[in-house]
Amino acid sequence: MRKLLLTAILLSSTYVGVFSATSPFEKAIWIPYWQKTAGASTTLANLKSLTQISPFAFELQTDGTIKDALKINEEPWVSLIAEAKKKKIKVYPTILSFPHNDNEKNLQYLLLSQKKKRTAHVKDIVALVKKNKFDGIDIDYEAKLAESKPYFSAFLTELSTALHKDKKKLICTIEARTPPESKYATTSKEILSKVDYANDYKVIGKVCDQVRIMAYDQAGDDANLVNQNKSVGNIYKPVADIEWVKKVLNLALFDIPAKKLILGVPTYGYKYEIIPAVGTTSMQYSRIGSMNFNYADELARSLNIPPVRSSGGELSFTYGTTTDIYGKDLGSYKQYLVWYSDAIAISDKIRIAKLYGLGGVVVFKIDGGNDPKIWQVLK
Repeated sequence: MRKLLLTAILLSSTYVGVFSATSPFEKAIWIPYWQKTAGASTTLANLKSLTQISPFAFELQTDGTIKDALKINEEPWVSLIAEAKKKKIKVYPTILSFPHNDNEKNLQYLLLSQKKKRTAHVKDIVALVKKNKFDGIDIDYEAKLAESKPYFSAFLTELSTALHKDKKKLICTIEARTPPESKYATTSKEILSKVDYANDYKVIGKVCDQVRIMAYDQAGDDANLVNQNKSVGNIYKPVADIEWVKKVLNLALFDIPAKKLILGVPTYGYKYEIIPAVGTTSMQYSRIGSMNFNYADELARSLNIPPVRSSGGELSFTYGTTTDIYGKDLGSYKQYLVWYSDAIAISDKIRIAKLYGLGGVVVFKIDGGNDPKIWQVLK
């Protein structure tokens, strides 16, 4: 670990560019449009704890146009952005691209790979930033085909150049990458030869002003941690185990300067139905949906169940019932697992970000349902 931390420090010290040695520790948040009223209200009351806000999100359409799902020129955004600017808090709205099927992935690929389309897309983004007087833009293009790698790199390079001409910044949001030796239960040259990625960390680390890494939604992505917990009988469905987060950062820091890297931390969790083992099959967990802190906390209190903090730093509890939350009969006795993040889990990740010398943290998401104590740890 000390060797990896030293490597990270050496990598970050060689970078000279947008961020200097005196760069502040960024404290950023994403505010989702589907909970914009509660999210904006909570944010307004706690702006002093932040350095950046990102309304989430404009949405990239399959035809290459950008949909204003935020309705950015309406309330509550108008008042929130105006107040943020008064307090010199940077505003970097997000553009989200998340294809849901092969056809949408192919269309995303064509937008990035065809020079004419890509150039037009860059111009559209720059125009959007200038028209609304944003400080820059946050690009969150996920679920890309691996074949998109050189073209996504070209897109970010061209967009960075265009934005910098107007003194605007490019924020790049990328998926977390689990090291192959942890992701797979066993590895071989054959397995490793098939590992391919759509994000070129070296290019992203060079052309993006900040790189937000979404170190959450881990689930079973780390086979080593899954097996370690299974061997001692632990239930294990983390959103972001702190040990996994460290692995993700250690890998990213080989290519991305520490002061550019912004650690994404979750405020939410998930609820699972526990499917009992039958015969030779092992116990299974079927994810039902997401859970914000408030709902999970209220549920635990109503059931008089004290949540347990896992070795990974998050909270969880299990319960059984014959009725749903509305009192409707389920037809049989069912067991559930609730696993979620709170202010303590977030505080642990902020501590790691500072220990690693990162540029800051970004919280997903502020929607009025997060642990209210989060603002104390962000100060």
